Amino acid sequence: MTTTVEVELGAGFRAQVDAVDRNGHTALMDAAKAGNVTKVNDLLERGANLSTRSGKGKTALHFAAAHGSAEVVRLLLSKGAEVDARDRDGHTPLMLAANYGCTVTTQLLVTSGADPLAMSYSGSTALVYAENNCHKQTLDVLLKSLRPN
Repeated sequence: MTTTVEVELGAGFRAQVDAVDRNGHTALMDAAKAGNVTKVNDLLERGANLSTRSGKGKTALHFAAAHGSAEVVRLLLSKGAEVDARDRDGHTPLMLAANYGCTVTTQLLVTSGADPLAMSYSGSTALVYAENNCHKQTLDVLLKSLRPN
């Protein structure tokens, strides 16, 4: 589903950019999920809030990471997105990238300071998600990040 948010200059500018749909998603979240770098950049330039959370507590970075949108992840991080933001279950963007085997995104998040040993509220780490879902390359990236240089 694509959400289009009309933006006007003046009062209510940010509120309109950060308007939520019936699923609690903003246009920024939807653009991040779709991997649309141009739209993400446009929304950020219009004042979209990086910290806005969905009904499940996910940020745009969570959506980009879960869908392997490395370029969007890079852009969001460069604009100040919280690398280890937690959703309502304690999942970080890195956990979601690892869960879905998004190896390039996992590497980018680790390089940007994401904590590979952070635990969800159920006690799982990104390593557990990668291993349980048989994402060997992603698991290798995570294990390598734990080794001293």
